[in-house]
Amino acid sequence: MARKQKDTQSTLRDSALPKYSIAMAADLSGTPPQQLRRMEESGLLTPERTDGNTRRYSDDDVLLISEIGELAEAGVNAEGIRRILALRAELLTLRKAHERLRAEHAEALRRLREQ
Repeated sequence: MARKQKDTQSTLRDSALPKYSIAMAADLSGTPPQQLRRMEESGLLTPERTDGNTRRYSDDDVLLISEIGELAEAGVNAEGIRRILALRAELLTLRKAHERLRAEHAEALRRLREQ
């Protein structure tokens, strides 16, 4: 029984899990539902869909909605937002790779010193 509760808790904490309706995502992000639909139409946002074709948003989606809204308020158009988001994702990937390489380098130096 405890095992099932643990799995439920970890599922609830999964930020990529689609769990919010469009109304709830709108409330959480402060963005009107029609604007969420426009974000999807322009390709900036891709919520999951249920078998009944209902949109479902994750915590990650809600954060993305907020980022998109901030960029739009700053006057950035849809294509600019798309590029900024792509560059942010690339930067995150590069930072992770950099950290991995730094750790590998430190480990290699440690092994050399032990010889």
